[in-house]
Amino acid sequence: MLDISKDIFLEDRHGGDLSDAQRIYKEVTQWIDLSTGINPNPYKEFNLDISIYNNLPSPYRIEQLLSIARGYYQLKENIPLIAYQGAQGFINILPQIIEKMNNKNIQIYSPTYSEHYKSWINAGYNINLIYKTESKINPSAVTVVVNPNNPDGKIYNQDELEILHNKIQDRDGFLIIDESFMDATPDQGFNYFTEKKNVIIIRSFGKFFGLPGLRLGFAYGDTKYINKIEQLVGPWPISVSSIDIAMKAMSDIEWIKHTINQLKIRSNDLELSLKDLGIEIIGGTLFFKLIKLEDANKINHLLAKEGIWTRKFSYNNSWLRLGVPKNQFELSYLVNKMKKILR
Repeated sequence: MLDISKDIFLEDRHGGDLSDAQRIYKEVTQWIDLSTGINPNPYKEFNLDISIYNNLPSPYRIEQLLSIARGYYQLKENIPLIAYQGAQGFINILPQIIEKMNNKNIQIYSPTYSEHYKSWINAGYNINLIYKTESKINPSAVTVVVNPNNPDGKIYNQDELEILHNKIQDRDGFLIIDESFMDATPDQGFNYFTEKKNVIIIRSFGKFFGLPGLRLGFAYGDTKYINKIEQLVGPWPISVSSIDIAMKAMSDIEWIKHTINQLKIRSNDLELSLKDLGIEIIGGTLFFKLIKLEDANKINHLLAKEGIWTRKFSYNNSWLRLGVPKNQFELSYLVNKMKKILR
């Protein structure tokens, strides 16, 4: 267990900004970006006509997208669902739509994605870091769980989350489950066959489909709070291109099946390669692996000099996160450079 101050998370920057590396390592001309944990082989089977931007996104088209998304997330048609500007968009606005509970206290299963801490601290909440599912919690407060967790890939099983939600619902608290990395393992998500009270689940479109720049995410859960989000984001919460691309991508069953299979293969290849190098793997998902090193900052720097951008953590200098390489060439290049650095 890590003894971590919440203040450290405020200093932590998430991955995905290759421009940082390009600015510092000006001598590097080609990059392999393993910092993001996003599917490196994006969905490409779409053609956009520029005329789609001639009009605002219509409510009818948004409803069409939500209907397709319900099928994709295995939700019944009556489950409240809303689309917005990425999972990050929901993380930013949730503190605005949830009543101040229990003297503005919030519990976050930690360590996890730093933006969850930042959004609630900026809203004036006090944060209690929770490290184990069996830890004592305040069920009348707001509780945040990232599942699978980022950066260690921990999966909270459905029974654990059901018990947690029942405790919170009985005491009129609130549960937020961030399932941004769940798409590749859909059967492990929180059971949501019928609407549940006092809970919202956040889903990311961009991570699995490899299109984070589209800025699209979904949330479903308690009608009361989904309605509050809808009122806050207004009538045009997403772009027309987001609607068109997502409708096609989320309906492309063959591409989805193929991509899950490819992520399994590439994730397994990365894991075996790291083990062959004698590197300890802390955990991970099909999108990334978290490894333990004596000096992760140093390895991050040396890999960057070789054109490989990885994710380090200000709160733990022994952790380094590696996204799954897009192909065998990238994996081989990574392994060869790691061998050179670690020998």
